Amino acid sequence: MRAFGPIVRQPALGRHTGSVILLHGLGDTAEGWAPVGPQLKLPHIKFIYPTAPTRPITVNMGMRMPGWFDITHLDQQGLMDMMKGKPFDQEGVAEAVEHVRGLIQQEVEAGIPLNRIVVGGFSQGGHVAYKVALQHPQPLGGCAALSTWLEPSLQDVPAANLKIPFFVGHGSVDNLIPPVIASTTQEVLDGLGCSDVEFHMYTGMGHSSCPQELRDLRTWLLKVLPDTPPTKEEVQHMSVAQLKAFLQSKGVSTTGMFEKSEMVEKALSLL
Repeated sequence: MRAFGPIVRQPALGRHTGSVILLHGLGDTAEGWAPVGPQLKLPHIKFIYPTAPTRPITVNMGMRMPGWFDITHLDQQGLMDMMKGKPFDQEGVAEAVEHVRGLIQQEVEAGIPLNRIVVGGFSQGGHVAYKVALQHPQPLGGCAALSTWLEPSLQDVPAANLKIPFFVGHGSVDNLIPPVIASTTQEVLDGLGCSDVEFHMYTGMGHSSCPQELRDLRTWLLKVLPDTPPTKEEVQHMSVAQLKAFLQSKGVSTTGMFEKSEMVEKALSLL
């Protein structure tokens, strides 16, 4: 198995009740997507950004770069061939899936239930996220697939995984993974029997993300990983930073609150 790159972890600013694992695209690293978590402003969620192994990428003339798996063609015809069953680097995909499963297990061991863990990714990373979510032994909390694809030959999908929520975002002028691929992927999800798919096509967006997509992603995450109120005992054991994050998430300004006891009292009044 290839060596995976560094992992960026952003702890929940408040009480940690959910985790999101986001996978970058070809040639990127964890650092490229690390700004997303703070932008989403979800204090109860921990964000985890793994980095793919550095490997030769055939479509880029063998240049070494971070990639979850090798790609021989990155155009509409090449992608359609993969959609029709043309073999590609399944070994690389399997290694990436196993790596993400390990990160999921770490969150479970830290006390986060599987249904409070979302896996997502962009482009190549989104392809891996699809397979992690659909083929995981037990259902996860959801899957966010951004500017990516899924081939119809996918097998070994437990029936329970067809009920998990999917957020699918794609650009209308994506020149690397054209919109027709996104539409075909939507048909694949429908064909599998996925019953909770939220699909967004963003006008004027290329192979990238945009502010509206992130706003929609935030709304979706709040739906699938809603913040759960802490107990009185949990409030009393919160750190000052956690109390501030909790109060601010409720629209309460902490300006002028200098004593922890004052913050605890205010937080308890909001339960």
